[in-house]
Formats: sequence, structure tokens, C-alpha cells
Amino acid sequence: MYRAVIMVRGRIQKVGYRDEVTEIANKMDITGTVENLPDGKSVKIIAEADKDILEKFIQLLWITDDPLIKVINIDTSFHPPTGEYEFFDDLQEEAFEMIEVVARYLKRLNTGQNTMLEKWDSMLEKQDAMSGG
Repeated sequence: MYRAVIMVRGRIQKVGYRDEVTEIANKMDITGTVENLPDGKSVKIIAEADKDILEKFIQLLWITDDPLIKVINIDTSFHPPTGEYEFFDDLQEEAFEMIEVVARYLKRLNTGQNTMLEKWDSMLEKQDAMSGG
């Protein structure tokens, strides 16, 4: 058994990263915690399991299939386990943080859609004028 203290940096706060980390850890029977750090760009993960499991876990933290998440750097140090965790837990509730992000992206999507529709209308008007209709 080992304890890994993992510092992850990137665009990882308020985008569902902690939820992803928690889901991965729970699937792998890893105990520990994940929490945002005050800098707004980093997450601290404490994970306890066998070293080979922790090494696989660390590789899985490089999430690449989510357009909102961008991991830039992962630093890890290994220590003796403390056994203080019974399960893996997110120390903060990310769902409420994500509502603001979702609203922002929906607003951008709506703005982009409106721009596209305006261009489409303009194109159809030009097509009608060219066809004499």
C-alpha cells in the first residue's frame, strides 16, 4: 500500500474534473480525496492503494476526451499510507459550481447560433435576389 499526493494543474476547476477523478478512483477501489486549490488552476488528490494501481490511476488523470478539461501538468509524490480514508471523496460539491459554467457555454452557443441564422437569412435573401424571386 502507498499514499500518493498528486497535484494536477490546468483548466480543471469548475469543469467536472473532480467528478471524473472520483469516478475513476471509485472504479479502481482507491481511497482518498480530491479538492480544488485556491489558485483556481490546481487540484490536490490524495490517493491510497497498491503502487501499480496508483500508477495506472495517475495515467488516467490525463483526461483528454472532455472538451472542457485540459490537464497541463501532474506532479506526484509517494508516501507511506495512513489508512485514514474509507472511500474516495470529493471534498467540495462540484455540481453547483458547474451550473455557472454550463450557463456561460449555453449563452455562447446561443450567440453563435443566432449569428449563424443571421448569415443564413442573408444568404437566402441574396439567392432570392439572384433568382429574381
